[in-house]
Amino acid sequence: LGGTKFQGNESEELVKAIAPKLEATAGPTVKFVTGGMAGVQEAFAKNCGDGSRVWNLLPLGQSSGFGRGTDINAGADLEERKAIFGL
Repeated sequence: LGGTKFQGNESEELVKAIAPKLEATAGPTVKFVTGGMAGVQEAFAKNCGDGSRVWNLLPLGQSSGFGRGTDINAGADLEERKAIFGL
């Protein structure tokens, strides 16, 4: 769901505008999964409704610090997280 840096001048505002609209129009059973990274993922999580449908997948022992969503720990590092995501 995006990198740690915004690429264009309006990119951050675009993510902040899209997140609540996506959350509002997606069915109530839809969950949004981030990698718990700063930048695009953090902006999305912080603007996706009340955050109750956001799940931040992080390596064991880490937290996103987003203050929104539920942090889930799985995998020891980035490579194991990629395997969990199927990348």
